[in-house]
Amino acid sequence: MSSGLVAFLGLALLVDAAVRGSWDVVLHAVGPIAVIVWGVWVLMVQPSVRVTADRLTVVNPLRVTVVPWGAVADVRLRYQIVVETTEPRKLTCWGGPTLPRPKPARRGERPVMPTSAELSVVLDAWALARDRGAADGEVVRAWDRTAVVSGVVAVLLLVLALVA
Repeated sequence: MSSGLVAFLGLALLVDAAVRGSWDVVLHAVGPIAVIVWGVWVLMVQPSVRVTADRLTVVNPLRVTVVPWGAVADVRLRYQIVVETTEPRKLTCWGGPTLPRPKPARRGERPVMPTSAELSVVLDAWALARDRGAADGEVVRAWDRTAVVSGVVAVLLLVLALVA
């Protein structure tokens, strides 16, 4: 949250400098602000877990992994969703839910870990795909081109700001 606020304030001050015509300030500040905004976006905004009828798509920082349901061996929730594939490899989902806090137990009751609604969606989709007999497929791992290209542009702006 605080890094998002820093990114927003940096952008606001950059726009203010541009409106006032202080182009030397804009030139020196655009690189560091671009790197900060890119970092906040890649680490906090962009990671996600997308569930469809035939696959699970995991967008982690700089990487995108598409896992067909037939290639899923196990799905667990530790600190984040962890998908074990039939390859066998583990895939930690940065954009997924985290463990909910346990509710305090009443006297005589055992503490129970609550389940995550988001994890239930993933588990239900996996169960439906197994019941339909989802075909085994290949797990596809690729670089997230949008994140990598925007990161290269941010670093180039940073180098330009440092050289100028």
